[in-house]
Amino acid sequence: MKRTADSKFIKLPDSELKVMQIIWDMYKKTEKSDKIDAGSMMEAYPEIIGHLKLTTVLTLITRLNEKGFIKTEKQGRTNYYIPVVEEEQYKNSAAAEFVENVYKNSPISLMSALFDIGAINKEDIDEFRRQILDKNKNNQNN
Repeated sequence: MKRTADSKFIKLPDSELKVMQIIWDMYKKTEKSDKIDAGSMMEAYPEIIGHLKLTTVLTLITRLNEKGFIKTEKQGRTNYYIPVVEEEQYKNSAAAEFVENVYKNSPISLMSALFDIGAINKEDIDEFRRQILDKNKNNQNN
């Protein structure tokens, strides 16, 4: 999902993103040999997609497949879904696009806005600083 001259970040609509988040979550929680299908998704996450009809969930899954976010493996009459795009990869690209488009490439402006509305506090900023320092140390060691 890295942006290059010939690839652009694909922002998922909310409905597709909810289904993709379920797939990511189920994939993290299961053995890689366990299979994720539409029925098990609806069963495991009724509060998120339980109100939808199976045909709607299948349509959203088809869209994710067409966009290259997942791949489908058919076994018998059942389709199983495997994420192709990693969750962190999507989040990083979405964050970069948001900062670029809304905050004119100024992450400091975003942080300031979050602080102003109380979404983050001084402790969050201190923790963020620690994480950045740790990442810098890890990058220098590699």
